[in-house]
Amino acid sequence: MRLDYETIIQQTFKKSLRGYSKEEVEDFLKIVAKDFKEMKQDLVRLREELNLKDRQVRDLDQALAAGKSQPMSNFENFRASLQEKARKFVNQARDEADRHRQKVEAEVNHLRGDIRRLKAERQHLIDNLKAATKSFTNSQNK
Repeated sequence: MRLDYETIIQQTFKKSLRGYSKEEVEDFLKIVAKDFKEMKQDLVRLREELNLKDRQVRDLDQALAAGKSQPMSNFENFRASLQEKARKFVNQARDEADRHRQKVEAEVNHLRGDIRRLKAERQHLIDNLKAATKSFTNSQNK
């Protein structure tokens, strides 16, 4: 007889004067039944996983068998795919570098403009200071 969850739970025993505690036996059977049920679920899940892996192995075997007749074309396709990915990667890197370069150039031009403005302000202040000094010196000499 194969055991299952229901069979274990419904199991009864004859009463005996010096037998085991009925409650302890029933509690233990419930634990055993629960473990049994979980193991059965695990077994079903593992069988499904095994079937999936078997299908994957068959698919890989078929792909390998098909690839043996055209090994160079598969290699060439793989190589071409990698080259295309590399080209895309390099182009993305160049685009990103160009964006950064343009950003830096704009910042440098902005800074050059600030430097020219500050130099003009400095010269203006120097000229004003010279004029004020000359005016002060002239007023002191009179």
